[in-house]
Amino acid sequence: MSWLRRLSRDRNSKGEQDFQQQKPMSFRPSSSYADNTSNHNSNQPFSPLKDSQFSSSNHNSQDMLQSYRRAAPPDQQYSSPGRPLNTSSDAVMHNTSANIVPAPDPLTRVFNEAIKPYVEQIDILKNDLEDANQRLQELENERAEMHSWIDKRGLRPDLTPHLAATMSSSPVAASTFASQLERKMTMLNYDLHRLADSLPSPIPMSTVTITLSTLVPPIAHLSTLSQGAPQAFELLIKLAGNLNSHITGEENESDSKTIAEFYTLLDQSMVDIIRQRLEQSNAGHESPEWMIPRDVKRIEKTGDLLGREMGLRNYFVRSLDVLRYEIKRGEGMTRYSP
Repeated sequence: MSWLRRLSRDRNSKGEQDFQQQKPMSFRPSSSYADNTSNHNSNQPFSPLKDSQFSSSNHNSQDMLQSYRRAAPPDQQYSSPGRPLNTSSDAVMHNTSANIVPAPDPLTRVFNEAIKPYVEQIDILKNDLEDANQRLQELENERAEMHSWIDKRGLRPDLTPHLAATMSSSPVAASTFASQLERKMTMLNYDLHRLADSLPSPIPMSTVTITLSTLVPPIAHLSTLSQGAPQAFELLIKLAGNLNSHITGEENESDSKTIAEFYTLLDQSMVDIIRQRLEQSNAGHESPEWMIPRDVKRIEKTGDLLGREMGLRNYFVRSLDVLRYEIKRGEGMTRYSP
């Protein structure tokens, strides 16, 4: 039995030597643990001890174990293990998911594919319409500039019927056209008188009537414009007066025939102008109201003067008949009106 005791004693002594030669564990204590162990002697070597060997007054084994764990707030909630909610990554994911458009169902996708060519065609037509409107505006500006240039030079009486019709839509078309016609009439009459003064013999009346007759069609067109008939009426009487200024009383038979033909032309045109003016006056487009008896007396007085001095007998004869009939008709309507 002595040898058994000796063997047991040898094993115990060898275990104590191994235990003493064992190196202490190296670990990194947390900040809280380092602060809590500040009271220990730093010169003493560190050696692993049992939980029961620590001072119970300062720390216990559970305190040391908790110092190595990361403390979490009590109200912290987790959506998945190890990651809390309401973080920046959660906000990004939430915004991304809100912007995601759900994929259309097959029926919607087929419908979108079917109308795609028509949508593209509609876009093309919209662009074409915008270009056309822009071009139309440019043309309108060019037309306004052209009309202004024509009016500035008084060229309306010389326009073709088509161009004259395009310039008749303005509210002031009648007054503008009438003023240009009157200016042109004055210039023509002045040129005729200057030509007559420069020649040793009087100008043939055929030359005068042909020159003045070029103004009859523009005056007739003026009467068709809104509020243009009264001004055409006055211009035609003035045109007849311009012819009278070229009659000297020394005209031969050919000249007298030419003068009579010209007055017949003026009379026919005046009848049409009177009818246009009556229509505009009855529609209330003439203000003030047309005083027909006053114009009748004026034409009769001029006709009597021309008849006595120049032997002219056809000064607006038919026009006077139309005006006298209108006066009688107006008196009858007034007399028998309720």
